[in-house]
Amino acid sequence: MVKRVALASKLDTAAAPELRKSLIEMQDEDLVLDGSEVKMIGALCVETLMSVAAVWNSGGHSVTIEDASPEMIEDLGRLGLTPDTLLENAA
Repeated sequence: MVKRVALASKLDTAAAPELRKSLIEMQDEDLVLDGSEVKMIGALCVETLMSVAAVWNSGGHSVTIEDASPEMIEDLGRLGLTPDTLLENAA
């Protein structure tokens, strides 16, 4: 089963624990993360998403990001990543 999850608009350090908690509850499902509302994503939430993707990949499930907002793409670019490479680096 594929679960679609809308990411919060502000993914800063304070948001990382809740992001992890909300996603870990769906560990037995393939995830599609909707990044269309993201206005800011910081390094700790990027690390959280990479960790989630690694866990999912090791369990035979997938995590993808769709509809990344321009702000999300820009913030990831500052870290040398794109929505695709963010999750590829977790493999």
